[in-house]
Amino acid sequence: MAMLNFKVCLWILTFQMLIDSSLEIIDSHVIQVWSAPGGTTRLPCDLAAPVRDVAMMLWFKDGDRMPIYTVDFRNGPSVHWATAGEFGARTHFVLNESDPSSAHLAVEKVVRYDEGIYRCRIDYVDSPTRNYRVNLTVIVPPEPPRLYDSEGREILGNFAGPFREGQNLLLSCQAAGGKPPPDVSWYQGADRLAFTREGSVCQLHIPTLSREMSGAKFQCRVEPPLLEPQFRDVTIKLFLKPQFVRVTGSGATRAGQNRSFVCTTRGSKPAPNIDWFINSRLVDSTMTEVEVDGDVTKSILTWHVRREDSGRQLVCRVSNPWFPAYTIEDSLMFEVMYPPVSQISLIEPKEPRLLREDENAVLLCSADASPAAYNFTFYKGTEVYQIRDDPIAGIAVEDDRLMLQGLRRHHSTVYRCKARNSEGSALSDPLTLNVLTRPECSAGSVVQQLAGAPGGEVRARCSVNAPSSRDAGPLRFYWTYNGTKDVLPVPASNVTVMGSSSTVIHGLHDDEDEDLGWLACWASNDIGNQREPCLFRIMPAALPEPPSNCEVTNEVLRCDAGHDGGLSQQFLLEALEEVRPRQPTVDENEISTMNDQGISGRGLSEAVYRYRNDKPQFSLDALSPGRYTFLIYAETPRGRSPRPAALRSVSIRTVEDLDRPGSLQTMTPGPTSPPVQTDNSVALLVGAALSLVLLTILTTLCVALVVMCKKKNRPRRGAEPDTISRRNIGVSMYGASTISPSIVPTVVVRGHRGSRVLAARWSGVLDDAPLAVLALDTRPHDSDSSRSDEDHHETSLTRHIDDTSQIDT
Repeated sequence: MAMLNFKVCLWILTFQMLIDSSLEIIDSHVIQVWSAPGGTTRLPCDLAAPVRDVAMMLWFKDGDRMPIYTVDFRNGPSVHWATAGEFGARTHFVLNESDPSSAHLAVEKVVRYDEGIYRCRIDYVDSPTRNYRVNLTVIVPPEPPRLYDSEGREILGNFAGPFREGQNLLLSCQAAGGKPPPDVSWYQGADRLAFTREGSVCQLHIPTLSREMSGAKFQCRVEPPLLEPQFRDVTIKLFLKPQFVRVTGSGATRAGQNRSFVCTTRGSKPAPNIDWFINSRLVDSTMTEVEVDGDVTKSILTWHVRREDSGRQLVCRVSNPWFPAYTIEDSLMFEVMYPPVSQISLIEPKEPRLLREDENAVLLCSADASPAAYNFTFYKGTEVYQIRDDPIAGIAVEDDRLMLQGLRRHHSTVYRCKARNSEGSALSDPLTLNVLTRPECSAGSVVQQLAGAPGGEVRARCSVNAPSSRDAGPLRFYWTYNGTKDVLPVPASNVTVMGSSSTVIHGLHDDEDEDLGWLACWASNDIGNQREPCLFRIMPAALPEPPSNCEVTNEVLRCDAGHDGGLSQQFLLEALEEVRPRQPTVDENEISTMNDQGISGRGLSEAVYRYRNDKPQFSLDALSPGRYTFLIYAETPRGRSPRPAALRSVSIRTVEDLDRPGSLQTMTPGPTSPPVQTDNSVALLVGAALSLVLLTILTTLCVALVVMCKKKNRPRRGAEPDTISRRNIGVSMYGASTISPSIVPTVVVRGHRGSRVLAARWSGVLDDAPLAVLALDTRPHDSDSSRSDEDHHETSLTRHIDDTSQIDT
């Protein structure tokens, strides 16, 4: 570290001494050195003493006070310092100790800015400082010649241009720099065309470029003194106009075939643009193929000849983009043979809106064909049936005309015609005739059937085919009812009209027999009245089918509706609650004996809930918690479905029931049941037998009273309430074998206003166990209304039992 600091201090002291002593240079001997660019030169500096007597050697350039190169001989081996940068990298000091006079500073790859006066300063140990001056002169040849056109653009390659035929030519050759300035001249071959002495620019001027100048070569020569001359060759690139064009390939061509046409041109440079036109419309260039052979260019157009090309002009146009105002072209005419293109039109009457029933029409078949068409035929309908002369039907075909007499609705169809020539034939596009006619039934002569029931209503919808009201006026409908006795008009209040359809609602009498009659629909417009009516035969409706696929989800019961029998149907839900009677403690043998008598361990109440809906969908949130059996009926004016759909033992739970002990959803454990005492089994069996005997006697009395009441009072039909209140429930233990399923005994007890009615009856079998239902009616009664309500209650319950029996059957 100490040695490094010492060297730095020594360098700073030496640098200061150099600055102070550089001003002592006055006049000294100047050594002249010449060097060529890019070479290596030597700047001599004679030491004039042995190396041991020299302290330092320093080189300066021009008037700079900073040395560009330093050699320190004071501390053993010499130490060299060169100025930083590109020049320092190209310099080094050369010393031969045996010949100190040959010492010099070598500069490699001399460039022009290395030129200048260099000063070599030698500091001796014991002698005065000596300075040498070296004048380095760099010989500068001229720059390579550059060529420019008349617009001052430099020509970089070996080609000048492109120039156009007939254009004025001016070329300049410039050789910048050089000591001394060189001579510049233009040559074509051995002929000198232009010369400039000791100048930097020489121009070549040709007033008009002819076709012969295309590809001509010119040379620019730069000749500096004492140096080798420099050359620059350039070739003239000349664009030429096309001189000739011709199209070949004419002749007749069949439509649909490909035809090749050739357009030939020569003399253009570069190769020209060849464009094809058909009646001034440019043809897509992708359909052409270009061939170039020297100055001859061919364009081959492959064209799919079409019918539309007949008589059109095909033009080949040749142009050179360097001569936008100059084009040449040739052309020919298309000759196309093609089969007829037929067209059918209505010539009588002139306007299609005048085509009315019973009028006449004339159709014309025209054809665009080459050669002309000579045979015409007519067709009708989507199936394309040929039309032939038929005087009876009023059809006549005469050459290219079709005459229709006495128009009818069946004439409203599509018509086509076909024309023929030697190239083929073709059908025309369809022409639709819309004959304005009277209304006709959409169903034709088909008699439609309706389902109805005596005392009910039937709804019929009549649709007719008729022209639009804008052409044939509005439609007017009227209906008649054809009964077994007479024909009656249907009141207009029962008829609705919407567009080309009419709907009627007709009520049927209760005394109708098996033949419920007919409905006839008539329509008319401005053309006339409907010739034949639309007929509807009213047939007796069938009973609806019960719903199917019933299920309960989220306290909503849903079913699939069955066939309605031909009438609009509603759906009735009856809910029967299952009741668990008190179970006696008996052994297994006694329980088996009771089940054989018809006891299933549970019973059914009467219908505790009824509800009607237009869809087989019912909400069950109105039911109290429990287990239910649901009966779902379909009802129409004709009656109920023969048997209901049934869902058995459906559990209904509510929020208040969630924590009840014993519930499936409770989270509170319920009390444990006491163990069954087998010691009381004999007593319980005796009590059950006595109860069975008493209940049998009571039931027999009830049956007798019911028979007597039915003989005395006949029940009347009334409106069925949607909901029946329930107060108490009991279960019978009698088996089904003792009474026929078809017998439903009923006991009705009537009293003063506010009394209760007790009704008991046998019900059908649910889960194969015959049950009897005991109910109390708490509704108030008066002398008339109570009787009607009780009779209706009795009738409704009887019907319910019948339905339940049918389910089990």
